Amino acid sequence: MRLMKFLSLLFVVLAGAACSDSTPHHDASRPLVNIGRLICGGHLSLAVVESRYQDDLPFHLKTIQNHDWNDVIRDLKSGKLMGTFILSPLAMQMIRNGLPAKIVMMADRNGNGFVLSNKFQHIEDLKGKHAIIAVPHRYSQHHVLLYLALKKHGVPYRDVKVLAMPPRDMINSLRRGEIDGFVVGEPEGNRSLSLGVGHMVAISPQIWKDHLDHVFLVTDAFIHDHPDQLQALITALKRGGTFIEQHPHEAAVMGEDYTGASAAVFEQVLTTPPEWIDYSDMMPSDQRIHDMAAVMVEMGLWKDIPANLADYTDQRFIRKASAAAQ
Repeated sequence: MRLMKFLSLLFVVLAGAACSDSTPHHDASRPLVNIGRLICGGHLSLAVVESRYQDDLPFHLKTIQNHDWNDVIRDLKSGKLMGTFILSPLAMQMIRNGLPAKIVMMADRNGNGFVLSNKFQHIEDLKGKHAIIAVPHRYSQHHVLLYLALKKHGVPYRDVKVLAMPPRDMINSLRRGEIDGFVVGEPEGNRSLSLGVGHMVAISPQIWKDHLDHVFLVTDAFIHDHPDQLQALITALKRGGTFIEQHPHEAAVMGEDYTGASAAVFEQVLTTPPEWIDYSDMMPSDQRIHDMAAVMVEMGLWKDIPANLADYTDQRFIRKASAAAQ
């Protein structure tokens, strides 16, 4: 009987300790701010903020992970999220469709890879083959990069079938032969190489150097009602980007849950070559937004460039954060 009581007490103690270790502490006196993300290397600065700068914020940052961009859109429209890291063309499309939100900073630059199955050695080999190439979303920078890569290598856009697919499904679909390749944010491309699935035919700096990648999209309500909280978050994210550039190994370790890859795999993305992904410049400039819009028009995703395109961003917060970092 004594043994049973002792074991029961031990179980309670251990269970309590386990819950304490696995549940992040949240001071109820601090407001909670929900920010959306997917498993993606472009969202790494969020991981750094959660790991290193959480206590510097005037609120408790909680990131909400989804596996599909449609879920992110739903959560943002419902008010569950104050903002989200998101595909840049998708953010622009949502604003154009009337979502009251602004792009307030870039999450990163570059950071994507084009992987093909081993039956295609070069991008030029896709010509006339009607290959199926997956991208995360129709309105994604990855779709734009695919279009530009095909154009650069003389492959008619109509010669491939573009399939929207969650990034987490791409490697297995390529392994099973359901698709012939994919363009996706790292580390999925580099991870496919470590698993022996396909081969890398281009990284995004080779297709469009310093292109607009993921961006931070924030609701107008959060911008107007809580500008001090937003400024604190963007300042922390800017610090997070600097930390990644200066400490790639430590950042890769912090971000394993964010990237879905081992630290060793993503450290490779962060360092070799050094321009594969970059977190040093987070300004969503008018020129970058316009350049993305122009390609979207060329592809047929948009009929024209909106006259109010400058209103798609609110650059005040990242400008202040960047000035303070100098």
